[in-house]
Amino acid sequence: MAGWKDILLDTIKLSDEVKKLNKLSEKLSDRTIDIDKRLVRLETMVEIAQKQSSSGNLKLEDD
Repeated sequence: MAGWKDILLDTIKLSDEVKKLNKLSEKLSDRTIDIDKRLVRLETMVEIAQKQSSSGNLKLEDD
């Protein structure tokens, strides 16, 4: 049977590991939000380009 010191050390180690995982989870969440924002901007740009091309407002330049 493990002594109280071993149990205390395991608890401290587990607590540290949970803190590290929480920080990593927060970083991933922030990156996911950033990627989502970028995706929304890209979708908006595509929709604008589609509307402009369908209405004939999109002008292609000849080289």
